[in-house]
Amino acid sequence: MRTAEKTLLLWITVLLFSNTVFASGHGKLVLIVDDLGNQYRAGVDAIANPWITTVAIMPGRPYTRLLAEYANAQGKEVIIHSPMSNTTDFPLGELGLDRTQGREAMIENVRLSVADVPYAVGLSNHMGSRLTQDTVAMDWLMRELQLHQLFFFDSRTVSTTQAWKVAEKRQVPWAMRHYFLDHFKEPAFMQSQWNEAITRVQNGENITVICHPYPETLAFLNSLSLDENERNTLVPLSSVLNYPEPGKRSDRNIPKEPVLQGP
Repeated sequence: MRTAEKTLLLWITVLLFSNTVFASGHGKLVLIVDDLGNQYRAGVDAIANPWITTVAIMPGRPYTRLLAEYANAQGKEVIIHSPMSNTTDFPLGELGLDRTQGREAMIENVRLSVADVPYAVGLSNHMGSRLTQDTVAMDWLMRELQLHQLFFFDSRTVSTTQAWKVAEKRQVPWAMRHYFLDHFKEPAFMQSQWNEAITRVQNGENITVICHPYPETLAFLNSLSLDENERNTLVPLSSVLNYPEPGKRSDRNIPKEPVLQGP
């Protein structure tokens, strides 16, 4: 092979290797849509959005099963979005979880929720600023999730949540929210949250973002272009879980700071 050909081949190899390193250096982005189950059209539109990878559906709602089945057919990951007691005493609705129910009644609601949301692989908290601080109630929950082989996603509606710590103690795979995309529905706020999340992904972090099926949110997501590189960073929530068992996963996907809280 002539020198010029060897040089060209060398540079091609270097470029390919550089691109591979650049791609592998990127983190992953998980976009979870919460609060599905009450409205059919909004739920379908959210599930169909290409940025959304994981769908959190509330049990016992008019369109719970229908939306879970649709999400599964669209290749989206499904988790149960369980209403939990909160410091504002906002009503939980059907199949809510509250320690005042007592252990047996609370766990029965977990079991009914699992049965009501087909294809679910995990469970997250809807609200829950009171219950996720309660280590006893969280222990009840994590023991039950372990029996059903479900992971736990902490929506982190309060900075002092104990849920992920109890999940780790009980050997339940878990992850935690980094950002609420649409805590405020203004486009400028959503763009700022999005930019922060994407920057951290580009710096090699795995980032979880929660959004909701608001018209403003779906309009914002629909305004974003999705190229092949960005598509490769999108993964379902189960791809970024922390595994407490030694040897399964050595790193921890723990948010560095509280972001925004909810009820």
